[in-house]
Amino acid sequence: MSLTTKSSSVNRKEKTELLFKHHEWKFKLLGEDDPLFIAKVAYPPPGKNEYFIGVFPSEIRKGKDIYTEFTSSDLDVEDPERTLYKWRYNPHYEEEYEKTEVSATGSFRYLIPVAELVKIQFDEEPTSEPALFPNFEEIMNPDLDAPLSQMTIRDLAAIMLSKPVSTKSWLNDLIKNK
Repeated sequence: MSLTTKSSSVNRKEKTELLFKHHEWKFKLLGEDDPLFIAKVAYPPPGKNEYFIGVFPSEIRKGKDIYTEFTSSDLDVEDPERTLYKWRYNPHYEEEYEKTEVSATGSFRYLIPVAELVKIQFDEEPTSEPALFPNFEEIMNPDLDAPLSQMTIRDLAAIMLSKPVSTKSWLNDLIKNK
């Protein structure tokens, strides 16, 4: 399999955005606000038996974990499971990873073993569940509500004991409607 991209009408930016969108809910669950997602080809380089991904120096120099999904060189999905992987940033990448041969354009990649990638697994995309307190906004009175730093011991007792003993009517309503 050739690793060079065909000069067809492949719009890499659009395809990458579609690949990213498929995993976006996972990034939200992981708390990743600005993940570095780069689709990669997993392949056994000449003379090797295990699979690797090639990562350009410019991608690694960003100093971030890299999230990836295995695709073809034209960014077509290769894994029907659409598995998301993470390579944990390694500041010692220059010493620890082998480099590919320098191409005609003068570029090379670091070879990272697929075995080193962490598989990100979730059972399935969560569906939006009905809110526990659907009328929460209606019972909240911002003029009476205070920041957490102003929570009283009585409020804490109300929450801990599940008893509506707070001086805040909205908190008592939450406890009663639980």
